[in-house]
Amino acid sequence: MPARTIFGQRINHTHAVEAVAHTLHVVSLARRNIKFAFRDCLLGSDLRSIFVLIDGVRADVLYGMLNEKSLPNIRKHIVERGVIVRDAVTVFPSTTGPAHAPFLTGAFPGPLNMPGIRWFDRKRNNYQNYGPLAWLQFERDYVGPGAFAMNTDMSGKIPTIFERLKDSTTAAIFEPITRGAKFIYPPLANVMAKIFGPLRAFTWEHVDALAARTLELVYRCSALVKWMKIPSEPPVFSAVYMPGVDEASHEHGPLSENTRHAIKNVDKQIGHIAKTLIDLDLYDETSIVISSDHGLRPTSLHFDLSKFLTTVGLDVRTFPVTFLQGLGEFDATVAVSGNGMAHIYLAKEGAEDIAYPFQYIKHDWSKKPSLGDLENYRIRKGHVNMIDLVSQLLPIEQVFVSENKATSHVFSCNGHGVVKRKGRNNYSYDVVRGEDPLGYAALVEEGKIAYGEWLDDREWLSATCKTEFPDAPVQIAQIFESSRSGDLVLNSRSGWDLMPEIPPHKGSHGGLHAAEMKVPLLVANSNYQAKPDQPLRTLDVFDILLS
Repeated sequence: MPARTIFGQRINHTHAVEAVAHTLHVVSLARRNIKFAFRDCLLGSDLRSIFVLIDGVRADVLYGMLNEKSLPNIRKHIVERGVIVRDAVTVFPSTTGPAHAPFLTGAFPGPLNMPGIRWFDRKRNNYQNYGPLAWLQFERDYVGPGAFAMNTDMSGKIPTIFERLKDSTTAAIFEPITRGAKFIYPPLANVMAKIFGPLRAFTWEHVDALAARTLELVYRCSALVKWMKIPSEPPVFSAVYMPGVDEASHEHGPLSENTRHAIKNVDKQIGHIAKTLIDLDLYDETSIVISSDHGLRPTSLHFDLSKFLTTVGLDVRTFPVTFLQGLGEFDATVAVSGNGMAHIYLAKEGAEDIAYPFQYIKHDWSKKPSLGDLENYRIRKGHVNMIDLVSQLLPIEQVFVSENKATSHVFSCNGHGVVKRKGRNNYSYDVVRGEDPLGYAALVEEGKIAYGEWLDDREWLSATCKTEFPDAPVQIAQIFESSRSGDLVLNSRSGWDLMPEIPPHKGSHGGLHAAEMKVPLLVANSNYQAKPDQPLRTLDVFDILLS
């Protein structure tokens, strides 16, 4: 079959036809969503705003490629017209979905009640009503169709940027969080990449290209309607999601040449977007912000956390095929995110002494085990300190446990720390036994922090942003604001993941390591006065986009 070129990519004739069909569908959706009124946009700003979320690109890799002059379009249209924020930090868990939400809401995943890409809601239901569809009620897996539930899973008390701009035209292109957006193009191309990607017929780089082309069509269609004397305008805010770099990083590793190629493909798409703005005379009145939801760390070792807990003497329910795992009750649920972090949910009563096939054991999942329960947890034969058991595992860096709303514990194989929260914005961190689980001893010696000292969230970010676990006290405290967080929250050791995949992943994320927490942030032509040396969180991008 002869090869053709579409969207700047090599693709065969059959899939070229499919891509054209997608394009025609985009045009149809664009026309349907045109609004026949001009409105002041972006809460009084005279700028339009485009946010490009590049999934899974490490800050050091992208900035290194900029220094090598390997990304000419990003350099020309973003860097030379704006600022690079060198110390930008994402959220915990550093995974797709929960780490998208801060950009679009200005809130942490904890208050949004999205503690992972997979989670179990012990308050919504219990396994008593277990059946083929029961999982829809009390657990979620955003790796697949569950992603379409993000908008309803997020707390409705916190508005999205689309809802803040409800009187203006907004667009969400391949972005799963769309609540309030006027123009929505769902990530159907992602499905095509999942199916045809292994055959190299329609790859994740084609998805990124199609995302850019979709944005261009949205802008050009509105210009066409305007030329026809029908009042309209391009979106005042657009969110464009490009997943290709993340997929390359998982498959080949975040430092691989394949991943660099995927980043160069994104650079090409930025060039196409800029050309569209120039053609429509919107270049100087449009702010473009580029960032990522997380980085990745190289992975070569794989640990099956669910299987391990089974060998301890627990009946374990694990993702992704929870609805196929028997007809009875379970003692524990394991929900892994990005494969680098995990929630473990445990029944307060512990396990039964003997479990027979098809035996139904009812647990009251509305009751959480206390810190004392976890330290003397009932398994099939006897009791065990679950915290010590898990924290001593080689693949585990830290275990986080919530004692109450104000106190969280940090355990490692040789130390125990405590994070305390006072009010909405003040935190302290102290080491109560052994070595510092977060490795902040050097900061204490340098006088940047003191154990037990109360600092606000900005002071913690500034003091810790260059450490191996940046912003950890604040990040640990916020995740336990979610009622859906696990009884044990795990951060895996660098080089390890917690859920084997086929084929094995060569890159992982989800945890608190700097490689996955530090993200690029580039802001062009914005009213926001971002400073290169000012540490920011991805939550702050919300204000940048509205400035």
